[in-house]
Amino acid sequence: MSMRFTNEDGTGGLSSEASSRQASRDTVTVEIVYSVFTGAIIAALLFFAVASPAFIWELSRGWNSAVMGMASALAAAGFVYRVVSVLVRLRKVAE
Repeated sequence: MSMRFTNEDGTGGLSSEASSRQASRDTVTVEIVYSVFTGAIIAALLFFAVASPAFIWELSRGWNSAVMGMASALAAAGFVYRVVSVLVRLRKVAE
């Protein structure tokens, strides 16, 4: 014996209100994943762009540390900027 869940009209689908809420949650989930994914790509590109001199030339230990630190900081800032900008845009669209 199996159980079937149906809505008021007996179709077995979600009501339009429940469907709308689910679509809204799906949109938010997609936007979060999009922002994190594109943020990671931007962070990687920024890191390699700034750190490339350390990979290409033999820098002294101090300069190597400074370049890697700047690359890491810029990559982190780029990631955070991208995630925040996409989520703020989503919030403005939702209002």
